[in-house]
Formats: sequence, structure tokens, C-alpha cells
Amino acid sequence: MISLELTFNKILKQWGHNVLIQRKMVNGNYKETLEQVTTRSVLPGGLTNAKATLEELEGLTVSSNTTYYFQSSVNPGEGDRIYEMFPTAGNKYTMYVIDTSSPMRGKGGKIVYWITGATREKQV
Repeated sequence: MISLELTFNKILKQWGHNVLIQRKMVNGNYKETLEQVTTRSVLPGGLTNAKATLEELEGLTVSSNTTYYFQSSVNPGEGDRIYEMFPTAGNKYTMYVIDTSSPMRGKGGKIVYWITGATREKQV
């Protein structure tokens, strides 16, 4: 039998990259510590988070700039920041804020992975 979790982890191992996550606290401030996690990201037009779409007169539009996929243990929250370093930008990070976070569940309701939609905030 195919294990969704093992398949997802294999995809992350082959195609993923590391990013830093800064958690948003209940009071609205951000923790000072950053967590390094492995993710897979796609630009809009790929598989998107259903909560990140808006219905317009012209049809559905995607409100997030990027979709990220995380392991179940990451538990990304709406408002958390993602810092991603692109090789062409030198030592600068592009900061994204998570707009939506949806668990993708497998057998028995177990969370297999997370899909998040994130909007670019700035480059630091």
C-alpha cells in the first residue's frame, strides 16, 4: 500500500528547498527565533489553496503570490512569515506572509501535509 506521507517526504527530499519560518504569536508580535524547514513551492497557476481564491466578476482569481507545501509537523499558521533566499539576490531574503494554511488529510483524518498561500511582503 502506498504511504502518502512517505511519498510526500520523498518529493520534498528530491525537489524541496530550505526556508526559514518566523511564528506569529497570539499578541500579534513575532517570535525572535527562526525555524529552518524544507518546503516545495510553486507560483500561482499550479495547484493552489482553495481558501486563497477570490470570486470576481471575471471568474476565480488567486490572491496569494506563492503556494508552499510543508510536512505535517511544521504546522504553519496564518500570519507566520517565510524567509526565502534566492541565489540571484545575493545574501538577501524575500519575506512572505502566510495568508492561508490548509491541512491535507489522509486515512483516518491524519494530516499528511500542509498547503499554504503566501503573499510577498518585502526583501530584507
